[in-house]
Amino acid sequence: IGRTFEELAQIIDGVKLNEKLSVTFDTCHTNDAGYNIKEDFSGVMEEFDKVIGLDRLKVLHINDSKNPQGSHKDRHANIGFGTIGFDTLNKIVHDPMFDNISKILETPYVGKDKKKAYAPYGKEISMFKAQAFDPEVFPELLAEEVTL
Repeated sequence: IGRTFEELAQIIDGVKLNEKLSVTFDTCHTNDAGYNIKEDFSGVMEEFDKVIGLDRLKVLHINDSKNPQGSHKDRHANIGFGTIGFDTLNKIVHDPMFDNISKILETPYVGKDKKKAYAPYGKEISMFKAQAFDPEVFPELLAEEVTL
């Protein structure tokens, strides 16, 4: 819920005894809402801190986006196969500011056949650990197009 940081702050402010409320930062949602996490992540986090407060940030949902910044669509893509890109997501995952923040991969299963589709998380985690994108990791995704 909440399409902008201001909407999230308004929701928090509307809750009595809200000191225990926390926020999950979703990379796809933030990108698709129009925030420029690709070219100005530090500026986005400064705005987040000013409007909501970094102390409320408890979880990161890490995912790429099938859509361009500001599309307002929220369609998750596998790591490195979307418009946010591996380099940006890798910087976020390894940012010391988030050392004590839980990170959850929230990416789609791989494979068009739902009976044979598989969870990509192990391979995505391996890329983050190596800090290197492997475009061959999911060959079935290479043929798919990203919506621009």
